Amino acid sequence: MWYARHLDRYFDLHSKACWTRGGKKGASYPQWLSQNTVPIYMQKHYPEVPASIEYPKGRILLEFADARGYFANHVAWMIALALTEGVSTIGLFGINYSSESEYMRQRGCCEYWLGRAAGLGVHVVLPEQCTLLREPSLLYGYDSHDEVTGVLKAEFKPKVWKGNETIKPFEPGQKIPKCEPPEHLRDIIAKEEAEYPRPDWSLGPIPEGKGNGGAEVNG
Repeated sequence: MWYARHLDRYFDLHSKACWTRGGKKGASYPQWLSQNTVPIYMQKHYPEVPASIEYPKGRILLEFADARGYFANHVAWMIALALTEGVSTIGLFGINYSSESEYMRQRGCCEYWLGRAAGLGVHVVLPEQCTLLREPSLLYGYDSHDEVTGVLKAEFKPKVWKGNETIKPFEPGQKIPKCEPPEHLRDIIAKEEAEYPRPDWSLGPIPEGKGNGGAEVNG
């Protein structure tokens, strides 16, 4: 429901136990999956998810056997698949991996696969605000140490995270703030919303027990 333009594919490579328990995606997520019509890559095709497609894990691991099985996030699987399809440009939006917790462990994997893509001649597009492949921005050895004291500059030292820089889950009952796009993108989004209308049921949480058009959902 966060995307105005039409999407070609979704990815959810978690085990069934993850996407059936609700969790951070909400209790209505299984219902959304049951009605989604956009192809979605999953561990296998599930009858209760009609649009699900089995991700070609075996083929990808075979084609990238030199990667040592380094797939620590969805982005890695997505980039690897895109490379086998011969893409010439890859852009990452809303992907930064700059906060604490699991994201720090996943950052290296994401940058590894971006490097693989760039090495194959793929044009990599990253937003200006994204820190992937940009932090630290100084050249080690040439710019990394103070020319007078020889002390390592702060950019290369371990980052000390402040409380407001980490991602924390919302507490039960806590109101989630609405995110608004920047002013210069609103006209573009409005145009895409008119050009690519989404079904009403996909634009918000599905009422418990209700499906598309108010039909009852069984199972």
